[in-house]
Amino acid sequence: MKTGCFLFVGLTWWCLTSTTANAEDQGIIGLQFKPLAEILQAVVTDPNLEGARVGVRVDDVKTGRTIFAHNPDWLINPASVTKVFTTAAALCLLHPDYRFKTEVYMRKRPDNGVVGGPLYLKGYGDTFLVNERIAYLATELKILGIEKIEGPIIMDDFFFDDRGEGPGWSQDDTSRPYQAPMGALSLNFNSVTVMLFAGKGVGKPARVELHPDSDHFHLVNRVVTSDQRTRIKIEVDRRGMRTRVLVHGQVNVHHPGSRHHCRVTLPTWYAGHSFRNALKSAGIRTRRHIRRGTVPNHADLYYTLRSPALGELVRKVNKLSQNFMAEQLLKTLGAEFMGEPGSWYKGQQVMNAFLEEEVGIPPGTYILHNGSGLNDVNRITVTQVVKLLHYMWGRFDVRPDFLASLAVAGADGTVNGRFAHPSLARTMRLKTGSLGNVRALTGYIHSRGRQVFAFAFLVSDYQCRGYQVSRQIDRFASALARADRNLQVVEEVEVEPIEPQADPTLITPSGPPQGPEEAAIPHNE
Repeated sequence: MKTGCFLFVGLTWWCLTSTTANAEDQGIIGLQFKPLAEILQAVVTDPNLEGARVGVRVDDVKTGRTIFAHNPDWLINPASVTKVFTTAAALCLLHPDYRFKTEVYMRKRPDNGVVGGPLYLKGYGDTFLVNERIAYLATELKILGIEKIEGPIIMDDFFFDDRGEGPGWSQDDTSRPYQAPMGALSLNFNSVTVMLFAGKGVGKPARVELHPDSDHFHLVNRVVTSDQRTRIKIEVDRRGMRTRVLVHGQVNVHHPGSRHHCRVTLPTWYAGHSFRNALKSAGIRTRRHIRRGTVPNHADLYYTLRSPALGELVRKVNKLSQNFMAEQLLKTLGAEFMGEPGSWYKGQQVMNAFLEEEVGIPPGTYILHNGSGLNDVNRITVTQVVKLLHYMWGRFDVRPDFLASLAVAGADGTVNGRFAHPSLARTMRLKTGSLGNVRALTGYIHSRGRQVFAFAFLVSDYQCRGYQVSRQIDRFASALARADRNLQVVEEVEVEPIEPQADPTLITPSGPPQGPEEAAIPHNE
C-alpha cells in the first residue's frame, strides 16, 4: 500500500514538472500547461493597460538572461519603488551596522545633580527617534545623577539644512503624514496620532485627543456627534513655534473610535517640547525655555543615544513604504559623504555616484530627485530597476539585509494578504509603488521550477481603475511564481481584484492586526 502511494506521488511530481510532453500526452485530465511568455504577453497587452505607459522586465538572477521585456527603456514614474534605490545605497555605503545618534552636551558637568547652564540636544537625522526612546534618554540622564537643569534646552539640528519639504511636496497640499517634513532632530516620524471618539449624545462635542500629547500642539476640536456617517477632516498649520491641529466634521454616535495620523509643521520644536516633557516625567526639573542653536566647541559630550542598526531600519522603510524614513536616509547620505549640512541635493549626488560607480547605471539616464518616490518628480526604467536588483543579489555583505527589507508575499508589509494563494504565499520578496496614476511592483520571485527571477513592472498614465492595473500586475507576478524550468505555467491562478480592506484606523477590541510598533508608524501606501 505504501509502495503504491510513493509511486502515485512520484508520478504526480513527474507530470507536474515534465516539460517534454503536454498535459494530454501525460494522461492527466484538467491539467493545463501554458508557455510563460504567452501569459506575460497577454498581461502587458490587456485592454486595461491600453494607452498607459507600461514597462516590464524579467531576468533570471543566476544566468542573467532576460526572460521577458516590454518597453524596458521607457522612463516611467516609479512611485515608491524609488525606495529600493535609497535603501540599497544606504546599505552599501553606510553598511547595515550603521546607527544614527542623538547626543547630549553641556558646558560643564553637573554639580550635585544640577546642570548650571544650558543642556544641548544634537540630532543626526535619526529615522526612528520615537517617544519611547526619548523617555529612555531622559531616564538615563536621571540615573546618571541629573536632578535639575538651570539653563535652557538648546536644540542643535544643523546636521541637515533648513529645507524640511522635499522635491515633489508642493504638488500635494495635504496634512497627511506621508508628506511629513524632514529634520535632523525629528520625533515620531514627524507625525502625531489624532484619536477620535463619539461624544455622550447626538449634538454633543466629540472627544478628540492627540497621542502622544505635547505642549507643542494647539488642538482645535470642531467635531460634533451625529446620527449620520462619520466624516472628518484634519488640517495642520504653523502658529508661531507650535503646530495647530484643526479637526472638524462629524462622528457617528455609534462610532467605535479611530486613529488618524497627521504631520507636524516644526520638527525641531516638536522634538524639543517632547524632550522637555520626558525630562519632567523622569523627575528632572527644567526651565520652560527651548531654543535652537549649535553646540559650542568647548561643550562636553555627556550621553549618546544610538538607534537600531540600519539593517533593521530599512525593513520599516521598504515593508511599510515609509516616506519620512527614506528621505532621512537620503539626506544622511549627503551629510556623511559630502559634509554637513545634509540636503536633498547632496543626497542626489551621492546616489548618482553610487549608481554610476557601483551599479553601472550611467548618469543622465534617469531622474531621482527624492528618496521616497513621492509625487511626480522621479523617472526610471525597468532595466535600471532590474540592474539594481542584480547588483544587490551579488552583494554578499548586504544581500540578507536588503532581501529582509522587502515585503513577503501574502505575509507582511504592503502585500499583507496579497498573493495569499497557497501556491504563491512567501514565494516573493516585493516592493510596491502606488500614486494617483501609478502602480508599480518589483523584487525577486522564487518559481516552482526553483529559479529566482528579478523583475520590475511599472505602469503610469492608465485610463482604468487602479485596482484593475494591480490585478494585471499580480497576474504577471503569479505566472512567474508558477513557472517551471522550461518556462511553462501549470494551472494559472485566477487573481481577484484587490478590494479595499476594513478601515485600519478603527479601534476594535481585538486591536490592530500588526504589532504596536507598526501601528504607530504611519504607512505611506
